[in-house]
Amino acid sequence: MPTPHVLLGHEASARLRDGIDLLARLVSLSLGPRTGALAFERDDRRKSAELLTSSATIARRMLAIPGRGATAGAMLLRHAIWRTHERLGDGGATTAALTHALLHAGARQVAAGANPMLLRRGMQHGLELACAALQAQARPLDTPERLGGLAHAATGDPALSRVLGEIFGRLGPEAVIRIEEYAASYIAFTVLEGTAWNASMVSPLFITDQARRATRFRDARVLVTDQVIERPAQLLRLLEQLVVRRAGPLLILAEDVTGPARALLLANRDRGVIQVVAARPGWVGAERRGTYEDVALLTNAYFFAKDRADVLDTADLGELGHARLAEVDAERLTIVGGAGVPAQIELRRQMVRHQLSTAPDEESRRREIERLGRLAGGVGVLKLGAASDSERQVRKELAERFIRFVPSAAEEGVVPGGGAAYLGCQAALDAACADGSEEAAGVGLVRAALEAPMRWLVQNAGMAAPVALAEVRRHGPGWGIDVMHETCVDMWEANVLDAAKVARVALESAVSVAAMALTAGGVVLKRRPVYSRTP
Repeated sequence: MPTPHVLLGHEASARLRDGIDLLARLVSLSLGPRTGALAFERDDRRKSAELLTSSATIARRMLAIPGRGATAGAMLLRHAIWRTHERLGDGGATTAALTHALLHAGARQVAAGANPMLLRRGMQHGLELACAALQAQARPLDTPERLGGLAHAATGDPALSRVLGEIFGRLGPEAVIRIEEYAASYIAFTVLEGTAWNASMVSPLFITDQARRATRFRDARVLVTDQVIERPAQLLRLLEQLVVRRAGPLLILAEDVTGPARALLLANRDRGVIQVVAARPGWVGAERRGTYEDVALLTNAYFFAKDRADVLDTADLGELGHARLAEVDAERLTIVGGAGVPAQIELRRQMVRHQLSTAPDEESRRREIERLGRLAGGVGVLKLGAASDSERQVRKELAERFIRFVPSAAEEGVVPGGGAAYLGCQAALDAACADGSEEAAGVGLVRAALEAPMRWLVQNAGMAAPVALAEVRRHGPGWGIDVMHETCVDMWEANVLDAAKVARVALESAVSVAAMALTAGGVVLKRRPVYSRTP
């Protein structure tokens, strides 16, 4: 059994650097669209090695490395990579490349006698300058062409990126996209109009289409409430108005419809007085109230809320919503052509985008992104096939990763891809590097590290990094290397783009990890180290 141990001073920082350096080199191999896979031996020797292409997956597979002090360092970087992946869906390899460059140059400064705390302060100042320069380069993600360019930079698959760009171009950055796998080589998409939520009928007796186990109405009125409807008096007034004015079938979305109230609906339905179906939601927890409100907003219905003590007994026909098509089955409620007011829906989307930007965890982000997609009023279906199972799985992982990080890219826009945006930030740090102080040396560490992503990307493509960087600098800001064609291009014109938020968060994470490793004065190693498969 391992014994507890304490590493102090130079030994502590050296061991941490060893671990960070090893993991950073492995993860940086996945940077760019032209990379090889990392072969990872499985626990079961009877199976072939696992081929890893995702930075987050590579980091997650690393549970320990030789040397317990080095393992502590690797876990620092592992957590930063995974946190970036969970938050944005991309950026782990860039984080590793930047961390590797910062740590190597910083270790040389410390070995030469520099004060680690002053270097850290300078690195923080350099980070602020670089982030401001990144934001100055950003442009909105507002055209299908830019979405396609972002997809190409993220996936390196021209056919897949073109289709993803078209889907997001039609449905917006927060689109809900479902992936369907096919055996043959095939990439296409369809857009299904309408919005679907998890819901089910309160009773199978409401089913009208026995073959599909569903009920579908055209030109339906919609009642939305989070109350349990159990008394006939809660519905009589509305039912009378619907019948007298021949206002169409009725969809009831409620917490539940029970007892005499349900019997009333079924009796009138069976006698042909009115077409009606009652559904109860499948959503739970924090999303419950907001989802009721979203359904009401999309159909232009009044939401009869329990906490406002709204009374259904006096509800009026004008308080019902309207949908061109409404369908309920065993798993979902689908509404097509809701009568919601576009301006009000857009205001709700802006509110949800703000909640997305302040979401505390990945689960909250996922919920808000799904709400935005539903408020868009359509669902994209990506039909994905390939010649082999492994190729199809790689394509699916690339597509899922891109789908996850597009909403983050929309928040702060896009910048020139392939590391060109980082190179464009270097000029903003020049003045702060000039006075020769140790703090200025910390700014210089950040300035030098900004070329690391492009250097790794070019090396991974089998090109000479010094030659490529010299060519880029000769052309000026905004230029970079299109590694797919091995040419120096204007990244805006070539439509090779990165998400500004991903670039910023990757740099912030790298500076945080490198500064922690440079200034660590000790490492405490526990008797029973804990190995976590979820960083």
